[in-house]
Amino acid sequence: MAGFLTNGRSFHLDPPTSLCKKLIPSIDMWHNRLAAKQPSPDNYNPIQPTAAIYSFVQMIMMLRKTFTQESVLMMEIHPCHPIWQYSIFSDPVYLSFKR
Repeated sequence: MAGFLTNGRSFHLDPPTSLCKKLIPSIDMWHNRLAAKQPSPDNYNPIQPTAAIYSFVQMIMMLRKTFTQESVLMMEIHPCHPIWQYSIFSDPVYLSFKR
């Protein structure tokens, strides 16, 4: 429901940035490296910031936010799924967001 109009009401459940950064944390490093055109840590070659690479990183950042938003409802629908055992879902910031 986040970001959509439902029964004349709009819902916007933006999770805290600090919480999103705990999910796929390395994407922030790659975003920063792309912006600064820093060398890759694997082979020390400069990263060539192409539109495809930048768009892929942006998509991953958007998906982690979307996943965090939707996890609240998915947890209610599938409470026994093993993914809920990961530490992010017992984090105080997540529990506060979930309420």
